Amino acid sequence: MRCHMKKNRIVKKINTHDFSPVLIRTYAYNLNKRDWGKGKFPLRLVETYEFEFIIESEGFMNLEGIRYALRPGDLCLRRPTELTMGEPPYSCYMISFALTGDTIKDSIQPYYLNEILDILPPVLSTKNPKYYELIFQKILEQYIKNEASSVILIRSLILEMIYAAYQEVKLDFLPSSAYVRLIKKAILFMENHYTDRLTLETIAQEVSLSPSHFQRIFKKTMNISPNEYLNNYRLMKAKELLLITNDSITDISFSCGFESNAYFSYVFKTHMFMSPSMYRKSHQKP
Repeated sequence: MRCHMKKNRIVKKINTHDFSPVLIRTYAYNLNKRDWGKGKFPLRLVETYEFEFIIESEGFMNLEGIRYALRPGDLCLRRPTELTMGEPPYSCYMISFALTGDTIKDSIQPYYLNEILDILPPVLSTKNPKYYELIFQKILEQYIKNEASSVILIRSLILEMIYAAYQEVKLDFLPSSAYVRLIKKAILFMENHYTDRLTLETIAQEVSLSPSHFQRIFKKTMNISPNEYLNNYRLMKAKELLLITNDSITDISFSCGFESNAYFSYVFKTHMFMSPSMYRKSHQKP
């Protein structure tokens, strides 16, 4: 594929704490499948960060000379200065955003280097497509409503999507450590048994280490304790259930492994700065 488009790539490093995404545009494409013929869109230069979520597809995405088959539930990430071309038929949701507010007026956004962004693939086959679809729907809804609070909710939803995608791929990119194999095994054990009553002793026993030694090497490798990791994972699963089910908050708290509804609410508020019921209400359609 030849192209003479000029790629003025400005590469910058960015700390994850500085993520403050601002939505530029969003739309839903071909959800009614009225245009289901094969074809090709013009080759174009990506000017912003773009997430595209595939609803149905028999098509492809060309990105930087690589042709990706698109399947329902795929999450596509395109970065500034990349060359892309879509090949219908497919239906999707798309968002375009600046990663920080101070670059919103740039004709082409910076290409950021970051430990989380760097490992997100161009196409991710998501594990819970309904969860991502609801996030895109909520972003589109808030974009149309354009209320004073919409920008805050949209920002939180984009960050939530980045976080969820990172959680799906992070095991393939653990920090270098002599204990990587054991850490992976412990993480998989926690993620497969998060609904159970897990203790430090139980997890350490699974990898044949003493609790104190396991706690030390896990925190050194992951920069958080096993309990913090487990709570973060349980919270992610709880947020999914709050969005995609009508289960009571008490049922969700227990099904995600929290020892009580009160403790679940405490952990949720500590991390999300709102109660589980407020989170659910803020994400519901009016």
